[in-house]
Amino acid sequence: MWLEILRHFPRDVSFSATARLRLAFLAPLVGAIVILLGVWVAVLYAEQRATIARETLQAQTLMGSAYRDDIVQHVRLLGAVMQTLQHNAMLRAALAHRDRDALLRLSASTGIELRRKFGITHFYFSGPDRVNLLRVHQPDRHDDVINRFTTLEAARTRATSYGMELGPLGTFTLRLVTPWYEDEGGRLLGYVELGVELDDILRAEQIFSGVPLFPLIFKPQLKREDWEAGMRMLGREPDWVRFPDVVLSTQASAPMPAELAHRLAGGVPAAAAVVEVTQARAVYRAVFLALTDASGRDVGRLVALIDVSPALAASRWGMPFGVALAVIIAGLLIGLFHWLVGRLGRQLERDEEELKRLAVRDGLTGLCNHLEFYARLADELERGRRFKRPVSLLLLDVDHFKRVNDTHGHQAGDAVLKGLGELLCRQVRTVDSVCRYGGEEITVILPETDLDAAADMAERLRAAIEALPFDVNAGAPLHITASFGVASWPLHADNAQTLVAAADAAMYAAKRSGRNRIVRYGSGLEQPAVQG
Repeated sequence: MWLEILRHFPRDVSFSATARLRLAFLAPLVGAIVILLGVWVAVLYAEQRATIARETLQAQTLMGSAYRDDIVQHVRLLGAVMQTLQHNAMLRAALAHRDRDALLRLSASTGIELRRKFGITHFYFSGPDRVNLLRVHQPDRHDDVINRFTTLEAARTRATSYGMELGPLGTFTLRLVTPWYEDEGGRLLGYVELGVELDDILRAEQIFSGVPLFPLIFKPQLKREDWEAGMRMLGREPDWVRFPDVVLSTQASAPMPAELAHRLAGGVPAAAAVVEVTQARAVYRAVFLALTDASGRDVGRLVALIDVSPALAASRWGMPFGVALAVIIAGLLIGLFHWLVGRLGRQLERDEEELKRLAVRDGLTGLCNHLEFYARLADELERGRRFKRPVSLLLLDVDHFKRVNDTHGHQAGDAVLKGLGELLCRQVRTVDSVCRYGGEEITVILPETDLDAAADMAERLRAAIEALPFDVNAGAPLHITASFGVASWPLHADNAQTLVAAADAAMYAAKRSGRNRIVRYGSGLEQPAVQG
């Protein structure tokens, strides 16, 4: 119920990730604790096992809710990561050309970072025919056809598909598959898949912390030969016949108690069942949660061992002490979960802000990226139309940049681009936007600036670039020059694309006429405005 209420809240700044998490977890937790306190007072003298059964049922409900909620949170995380990846033009080009080497080169470090930061263990690229081009986490495995439900569903709907799916080793993985297109409604480039293992999802959920978990997979969902071979590959002795109906997944968090194993030898209880087991004088309630895959199939059970020994002992104490202890525990639990949820929420907010930054900023220079450039240019042109004010655009290209890379190395070239971006940001106004258009090309959007003022600004920037020594650890400082193209709206163009084309044509005219100069766009024939 709380999850459904949460989904209807607007996702704006005023309702942060921390607030949403606290509403999702603390509200039902506080309600459950209040109910348990009432039940404790009313039935303290009742039969103790009935009380423990109610407490176990409540814990089972919370775990089931937490499991579903955490999958939703991970789907959102995977979706945000996928959106960031889709903005990478080089990745899209490599996928379009089915270039496995380029895909691996561009995504290898990203895959390591995604695993370290977000626990993303699966990273796939597949062609439009669903033939796997690259498993970033296993680059030697490729060329097989991906026929999992999520991929087939993404192909059928032409949209993102996600869900839990079962692997050949009996492992459970949350997968999100997105078809990438050349442009909106255009040619299908292929499919990109991200996945998080079940044990990583459960580790991220604080309510499962310290609770022994045993994923059980129904045998009809597995091939015995594949499963046994996989167990041996992992250095484990396979035991297919240990239980009649299920096998124990490798994602189990602890050794299974002997009494629970004995119970399972007689058959697997239905979902929502509760079984009492003992181990080393501790009493546990084993709760069974249904494991369903993306297609809705019931593929197994998640068994959680809840320690009820303290509750059994507490039920024998007197009512005053029991009530006081319950109140203290309730306060501690609320405080603990308040702190834990706040900590997790703040981390999610930081991750979300970082993903937003990566979506609009160039990773090397920190300037606005290609996509953000067009968004800002469209905004400025719209503002110019509203207030009838000109908007000018500078497009500059570093002269002989290939020589810098060839002579001093790509790290020197990166240092030049980074230093150039910092220089331009210092020179322009706060209302201007400096963007990395691509490679060594940089644009500067100049709101409320006519062609003459834009040419003056370009000359100041050109002179500042020519005068600035770049330290690239090459002995002597390195000096560079840049060629500028200048165009203005509405003088030269009526929309963003034609304005960029005009500035680009002027910039290439500057290149052809000797470099290190500025050329204004004008009526099909570009003439040098200032020569350096």
